[in-house]
Parts: sequence; structure tokens; C-alpha cells
Amino acid sequence: MGTFFNPVKINIGELKVLKRVIEEMPQKVTKVLLLTRGGNFNNSPERAELRNCLQHYEMQQVDIEISNPTVDDLFSLFNQTKELDFDCIVGIGGGSVLDLSKSLVAIKGMQIENHQQLLTIIEKKYYKNNEQTIPWIGIPTTSGTGSELTCWATIWYEKLGIKLSIDNPSLYAYAAIFDHTLTTSLPVSITVSTTLDALCHATEAYWSNKSNDISRVYAKEAIKRIMQYLELLIQVPSNLEYRREIALASMFAGLAFSNTRTTACHSISYPLTMELGISHGVAASLTLAKVLAINYESIPEKQQLLEAFGHRSFNEIQQWIENVQERAGFATRLVQYKGTHESINRIVENAFTKGRMDNNPVPLTEEDVKNILISIYE
Repeated sequence: MGTFFNPVKINIGELKVLKRVIEEMPQKVTKVLLLTRGGNFNNSPERAELRNCLQHYEMQQVDIEISNPTVDDLFSLFNQTKELDFDCIVGIGGGSVLDLSKSLVAIKGMQIENHQQLLTIIEKKYYKNNEQTIPWIGIPTTSGTGSELTCWATIWYEKLGIKLSIDNPSLYAYAAIFDHTLTTSLPVSITVSTTLDALCHATEAYWSNKSNDISRVYAKEAIKRIMQYLELLIQVPSNLEYRREIALASMFAGLAFSNTRTTACHSISYPLTMELGISHGVAASLTLAKVLAINYESIPEKQQLLEAFGHRSFNEIQQWIENVQERAGFATRLVQYKGTHESINRIVENAFTKGRMDNNPVPLTEEDVKNILISIYE
């Protein structure tokens, strides 16, 4: 039951298909803004391939070397690019680059004089009235965020330690290009963190209040691939077959939650990241099995979900997640991240993100969330 919609043109293959993708766009493109992850990217073969694909267009490049972009980061990028003339954005990088790509699309051409004005635009969603938006193309270099397939972006407001969302159907990418070879240079830690994020996307899409028959098919496919290939990829990070399967898993997870959004795990993860600095995918996965146990009786086709995990109990899933985290060098207990009982109280206060926590099939109370956090404290 339910409906499913995702307008992004998906291209699974080599980076060079970008040339054809732009040529086939219904609106003529002449000027491209390229947003990249920076660092050693400019000396990579991928940068040379992009230059070749975009050689017939006026191209300007901006490197973005940040994680978890804030309102200040977005304002800085807006000021950096507002005088540039471009009619398409190509974003290549992880979730931060892709989120900033679509955020820049949302506010392109608007009159924004200061950070506070931008904050108001985001909170009041004034960007939805912006008629100057342009198409963008997402090229992920990690396997997990799914930003290339959704119409929302996460922007953090550091002053209050909260997560904001820029969200509009017009922000779907025109196209996404999945080239798994772009992920081969990722260290194991980022590979695991982003893949665990995809695992949470898929699982939360499966049990979301907005879950439907199609999203559950995509979710199961993502979960099965992650459970089969992530441990193998940890052992042999250079294996292209494993990289491809994890990239496909991320794509399926992105399709699944693009129609359902996330739920309690992600809602709790936001203050875990802000308060304790825990990597986003790890933060979301820390509570996955715990929330699964709470939600289980309310999940449609729940036995199929356990079968996708290949485990018989919630404890087995928790142990698998912790094992994967440890093998990638992550701690599995909040006390190891210098968490305290006081910080847990603050996390609980900020764990109820609208549109996420209320999307969980079982309503959670502050006491429920605190009990979950205490169970992974030490």
C-alpha cells in the first residue's frame, strides 16, 4: 500500500557519464559550479575526468572541506558564490558536499545579508518561494548518506546544538551518478560510518510511519547487501566487488528513505553528534537494535526484516553492529566518548526532532530515550 515517488535520474557506471547527463538535461546548461570535497581531490584522476566532462562549459570550482555543515558554513558558501554566474551545480563528495549543493540551490539568488537572516529563511522555509533555483547533479564519493536521492539537507545550528532541515521537492537532484570506484580511497573508518548510516536509513525506512510496499523492498535489499559485504570490505578495503555492492546498498537505502524519512535512531543521533562528537553513522547505529526491539511488534512484515539482517535476535544485531564499529576503530559506549549522566540529560532534551521522532511507529518518551542511552553508556 502507499505511494512511491523519486524523480532522480540514476546512473550506475563510470564518472564519465556526467558529460551525457548534462547534454540530456531539458534546460540548456552553459555555466557549471563544481563543488568538491577538496583535499587531494584536485590531484586525482577523478578531477581530471571531471575537467574532461565539463570542458565545453564555463566551470568554476569551490572546495568544501567541512563536516556537518552549519548555518555559518552555508552563509559563507553563499557569499563566496553569489556573484558567480552558473546555471547548474555538480556536487561530488560526501554528504556534507551534497547537502550544501542542494542548500545552495534552495537559496540561490535570494537577498541574504547576515547569518540571522539565513537562519530565519531556513526556519520559516522562505526558500520554498524562491523561483531562482537551478538543477543540480549529485555524485557521492561515500556509500551511505543518500543525499543525492533525497530532497532535504541537514544544516546545523551550533549555537543551540540543533539540527535544521532545508526541505523542498524542488531540491531533488536532476541526476545521481554512482561510480563505486570513487569510494576506494576511503579509510575503513569512513567506510564503516557511512555504511552504518545507510543501514539505519534502510531499517528506519522499513518501520517508518510512512513505510510502504516499495520502500520496504528497497530497504530489505540494502540491509541484505550491507550484512553480506561490509565485514568483507573491512577485511579487503580495495576489493571493487565489495565496494560496488556497498554502493548499491547505499543507493537502495537512499531510495527507501527518500519516501519515508528517518525515525527515532536519527533523531537521537543528532544530539549525540553535537554533544559528544560521535560520527553521524555511528551515532545513528548505536541505538538501532535498541529501537528495533521497542518497535518490533508494530513493524509490518517484521519477520522479513529480521531475515534481511540474517540474525535471530535483537542482541545478535547489536553485537554485530558493535563488532563492526570496533573493527573500524570506534568506541561502542557513551562513556568512551566522554559522555556523562549530565550530557545524557542534555541529549534526551534535544532528541525529539520534529519529523523524525514523531515518524517512529512507537511513540517514545524522554524516559524511553534515557533508558536507551543508559543501556549503551558503559
